[in-house]
Amino acid sequence: MRADPYGAPRLPDDPSPIAPVTPGLAVALGSSFLGYYAHAGFLNGLAAAGLHPEKVSGSSAGALTGSLYASGLRGEELKEAVLDASLRWSFFDWGSVFRLPGVLSVFWSSGLFSGKRAVKRLQRLVDDKDLSALQSPSMEIAVTDAISHRPEILREGPLAELIVASCAVPGMLTIQRVGEKRYIDGGVACEIPFEQWLDDPAVDTIIVHRIRHEAGSGPTVNWETVATSIGSAHHTVCNELHRHRAELARLKGKKLIEVDTITPMPSLITQSNAARCYELGLTAGRTVVA
Repeated sequence: MRADPYGAPRLPDDPSPIAPVTPGLAVALGSSFLGYYAHAGFLNGLAAAGLHPEKVSGSSAGALTGSLYASGLRGEELKEAVLDASLRWSFFDWGSVFRLPGVLSVFWSSGLFSGKRAVKRLQRLVDDKDLSALQSPSMEIAVTDAISHRPEILREGPLAELIVASCAVPGMLTIQRVGEKRYIDGGVACEIPFEQWLDDPAVDTIIVHRIRHEAGSGPTVNWETVATSIGSAHHTVCNELHRHRAELARLKGKKLIEVDTITPMPSLITQSNAARCYELGLTAGRTVVA
């Protein structure tokens, strides 16, 4: 065990045997730009507090972190996996140079990056598992069906491919083809996926972890842009849907614990703020009382 600047002991480097799950506890991890840093800290913080979810769900960055955790990466292993710069860089590919004109002209290519390198990287991290194989905890991934235009919560399928599908932000990653399906970002209509548990008698407590970014911590300009309008519209829709789902959870008698972790904006190019985001998530997880 190693000391921690917050005064609590670190999780051991090899946290095996994995602690038994906490019955009735489910954790939903929200979508966020490079939010897997803080989500990983949060899950390790929950474990340090003695909370081990029976079910985990995630959208986008939450799908990535939750899947690594459910695959068996815990403690220092999980921390090292998300803070490894090669994970972030795996989402980039040089084909973006050729896709850029199509994206800008909207005549061809549904995104800058293919996501294929990310799939290969994640296959190594999760040992090329199927989503259905994750049982302690079970894992559920939110995606958006690009054909039926409906959100879906998936419980089976090629894990690495589904993680990248959940991360497929329109315009950034191409529409992801998984078998006969076509998927985009799970955060489009299901920013924090937990509604599927509202009628599940096995779940009595739901912890929702959402990541917010400190004002002014990212690149900003003093005038309004298209990104400002798109971002405002997306946040409005997500907030309204979340408010509705939270009210449903209370009506169904579920104990809903909402945790917001405020982090600086991570850098897309460098590891700037990555470790800080992880530590802030760790602190948030340690302070949860279920």
